Amino acid sequence: MVLRKLILSALVCLVVSGCAINVSPSAFFYQDSAQKPLDTTKLHAAIQQDSTSAGITRVEVKNTQGLMLRGVAVSYPDPKVNVVFFADNRMSISENNSVLHRIGKLPANILWLDYQGVGASEKAKNLSIDAIKQDALTQFDYVKNTFDNSLPTIVHGRGIGSYFASYVAANRQIDGLVLDGAFNNISDLIANMVPGFSNSFTSMRLHDEVHSMQIAPILRHYDGPLWLVVAEKDKITPYPISQQLLDVSASDKKRISIIPGVTHSATLKSDFAISEYRRFLSSLSR
Repeated sequence: MVLRKLILSALVCLVVSGCAINVSPSAFFYQDSAQKPLDTTKLHAAIQQDSTSAGITRVEVKNTQGLMLRGVAVSYPDPKVNVVFFADNRMSISENNSVLHRIGKLPANILWLDYQGVGASEKAKNLSIDAIKQDALTQFDYVKNTFDNSLPTIVHGRGIGSYFASYVAANRQIDGLVLDGAFNNISDLIANMVPGFSNSFTSMRLHDEVHSMQIAPILRHYDGPLWLVVAEKDKITPYPISQQLLDVSASDKKRISIIPGVTHSATLKSDFAISEYRRFLSSLSR
C-alpha cells in the first residue's frame, strides 16, 4: 500500500536525523497488484434510486504504449456539457462510480477511464507519470472525437487528477477547467497525507517525474475558465492551497467554492457543490 509505505518511512525518519524519503512514481502513485473487472453496480444503483435515466457505455481506449485503458462513458438526457474526469489516487471506477451520477445531474456526458495499472486498465511493466500524462491527452482526444462537439468540453480533476487535468489544459484547447481538492506540489501533499511528518527531521528526494507534478506553473499560463472547489474540512489539500492556485492563475474567469461541512473526498456529495458546478457552467461560452 503506497500510503502505508510513506507513513512507515516517515516514522522511521522521525527518529533518524538527516533521513531522506525517496519518492519514486511507484512509491507515490497507487496501482493495483492485479487487473480487476469493471463493475458499474454503484452507478446503476444511484441512477435507479433517483428514478432517472442515463446511457452507460463501457469504453476501451488503446494508449500510446499499446495498453488498453478501460472505463465508462455516461450520457444523461439533455446534457449541457462534456466532462473528461480524472480521478484521485486509489480511486478506481468500480469502487467509486456513483460519483459519475453526481456529475451527471448537471446534466452532462462524462468519460472516466481508470489510470493504467488501476482497476480495469492494463498495467505497464514500469510505472511512468509521463506515460499517464500522455494517457490524459488520449482520454481527452477520445472525447473530442466521440462526444457531441456542439457542447462545451471541460476537464475535471479530483485530487491527484487535478494535475492531469491541468496538464490537459496546458496541451489542448478546453472550454473550462475544474480542480477539485487540488494540490500544488507533491512534497506538500505528502506532508499533509503522512501524520507526524516534519521537514525539520526529514527531507524528500523526488523522482524527476514526481517533482514535475506542480500545478501552479501551469495555471500561470492558463487563461481559460477556472473553477476551484475545496472541502471546508479538507486536511489533505486545505483551502489555502486552492486560494494560492486561484491567485496565480492567468484566467480572468476564475472562482473558488468552499463546500461546507465535508472532507477531502466528499465535495461532490454536496448539493451545494452541484449548484456551484451549474453556476460555473453557466459562465462558459463557446
